[in-house]
Amino acid sequence: MKMKSIIKCGLLLLGLGAATVSCEDMFTAENTLVTTELAPKDTLFQMMGIIKRMQKLADRTVLLGEVRADLVDVDPKHASADIQQLAANNVSATNVYNQPADYYAVINSCNIYLTYVDSLRKSQGTRDYYEKEILAAKSFRAWCYLELIKNYGEVPYVRTPVLTSDDAESIVASGKKEGLVPILTGMINDLSNFRATENNELRQAYADRSFNSVRLRDIFIPVRALLAELYLWRASYTGSEADYTNAIRMYHDYFTFPNEEISTGNNIAEWGSRDARLPRSTGYTSNFQAELKCAGVLPLESSEYYGTVSKLRNVFCSLDSNNYYPAVVASQRAKDISKAQDYCMLILEGGGLPEVYYKEHDANLYSDYLTMEGDLRLYSVSDGPDNVKDNSANSHENSSYNRMYYLNRKYGSTTNGNSYLPFIPFFRNNILYLHFAEALNRAGFPETAFAILKYGLSYYTMTNRNIISQDEFDRLCLITSLGFTIQDPKFTDDDLKKQTTGTAVIWNSDRFGTYTIVPLNQMSPNRTLEGGPLIQRGIHSLGSGDTEYNENYYLDDEKTKAGLKTYVEDIELEEVPRLNKYSTHEDSLEYDRVIAYNAWADSVNVAKKDSVDSYNAEYLASPDIRAKRQARVAQLILEEEALEGVFEGLRFYDIMRYQMQELGGAGIGTTITMPAYIEEKYGTTPKMVGKPWYLKLPTR
Repeated sequence: MKMKSIIKCGLLLLGLGAATVSCEDMFTAENTLVTTELAPKDTLFQMMGIIKRMQKLADRTVLLGEVRADLVDVDPKHASADIQQLAANNVSATNVYNQPADYYAVINSCNIYLTYVDSLRKSQGTRDYYEKEILAAKSFRAWCYLELIKNYGEVPYVRTPVLTSDDAESIVASGKKEGLVPILTGMINDLSNFRATENNELRQAYADRSFNSVRLRDIFIPVRALLAELYLWRASYTGSEADYTNAIRMYHDYFTFPNEEISTGNNIAEWGSRDARLPRSTGYTSNFQAELKCAGVLPLESSEYYGTVSKLRNVFCSLDSNNYYPAVVASQRAKDISKAQDYCMLILEGGGLPEVYYKEHDANLYSDYLTMEGDLRLYSVSDGPDNVKDNSANSHENSSYNRMYYLNRKYGSTTNGNSYLPFIPFFRNNILYLHFAEALNRAGFPETAFAILKYGLSYYTMTNRNIISQDEFDRLCLITSLGFTIQDPKFTDDDLKKQTTGTAVIWNSDRFGTYTIVPLNQMSPNRTLEGGPLIQRGIHSLGSGDTEYNENYYLDDEKTKAGLKTYVEDIELEEVPRLNKYSTHEDSLEYDRVIAYNAWADSVNVAKKDSVDSYNAEYLASPDIRAKRQARVAQLILEEEALEGVFEGLRFYDIMRYQMQELGGAGIGTTITMPAYIEEKYGTTPKMVGKPWYLKLPTR
């Protein structure tokens, strides 16, 4: 490189923060897998080049979002200096996880591809042929920008290829950076044309090929899932009701797309019986080990010989390679959140009527297995410092070896350090269900959001007006689907859809899966469920038992319930005990209640029962009660995201998004403020409070 170019490259690095990456490596995409010389029908290899570049981003997407938050602790003796910096939220320009240049390398590769394939398809007259790959490139670019703005707040927004030092100089000279809203808007506009035509054709085209044992159909990001996340983030920052609505639409259509319907599944961590001393996992860990449980995955190499592998197992687990000392383990906060949950069991033993039973909150019952109190998910995925096991079979002469091992089953189930993770999810489906609940709740649908947590969105749930009121359901059905047309042969019953021009909304169909909640007095001892298999659960039930029967997991508090009127059938005033010196306090209350009720019913001049029902519906639909419900559900969602998403690199961003939402479209400040309810319930968080939200772009 000539001296002039060297100077320009240096300026580019100053502006874009590539402390250790060359100018060419960052923007020109000079490798044999991504090239500016495209040939017809050769696009698969171009995609592989982009994906190879993305592999560098896999581990940091998890660690940047997890280590800076409150659900994990870092071992200062055995964690790397870079990870310790993340934990202290004091990240240097040379930190290996603070390299935005790696994101821009992918972005520039996508920009090159999109520019030249556009020219190629025009010259070849094969516009439709490349449509699937264009969608993939735009999706990868959008995902990278989403990660950048979550971590840096404002970054250069580059949409055209940077091929020369002059291009680089121009970017540096402008000094221009964009924030969350304009970048998200650009990415949404990029993908909006594809939202009504899910990319299942792309998956089918590559179904017979794989990338390091991962099917190619699974390495592309479903456009609807991605758009839903983009809308949710923009809405969280701006408070836009329209964006929340669009997020709801995209989540709905992603989960219910014909022939690709996605449920929460039935893989849970549970107690086998009332007297069980150890819980059992009904395949819960498979939620993290199968591509089908994810909305796209980033494949990784199986050996360092072939390129980039994940080192997350070495970070989260005890391995030969780290002397059995993991660098990152569950924090006391994570354990406290788990222990705070009420585990509800439906006991069906002895041939009698079922019984609702709550597992005791007494850690002494479970010997050394302290994490087994409350929700069981943390226990299911990790053998932590509270329940370590003596790995005596791996004793070593070297006294520095830790003979107690820590397994994190989200990343491995063995102390063998010679195997690597095959992939890292872009988005995991059950996490998307929680984000779906976020969007619903913020848009004014707290009942439906709560249903995702407690019941699951089944046909039973959506048609049960004791769970989702008629008012909320009617408003929900105003959100039209882009994924279904009124000509869809699967749905011809007008009772199961509401039609608009060219679209249909199918909220109360069985698209979400079937789970009929049977009343206790109608349930047989073998727990036969009417309506089909257990394929859709409330997310809380994945680790806290039969949540649908848990009275401690509620939407309305006692004060809200007290505001409801009760229909007093066939009770007249004279039937109530007269007030006299022998009257009890309860007599007085009943007398006053009936007087008040009769006076109110007469005043509305409507049949008493209808009046009560009408009043209660209006009361629960009132702005004050809806706002109160929204506040309650927001807290439950954030807590559930911790229970379900611990170790997955989500917590920091969940809290960030929560703060944006609570501020009502005011964005966020420069420093972290923890949600008040967390501080009140679980104590202070010195690790996070007062620290910066965003990393600084490296200046060297």
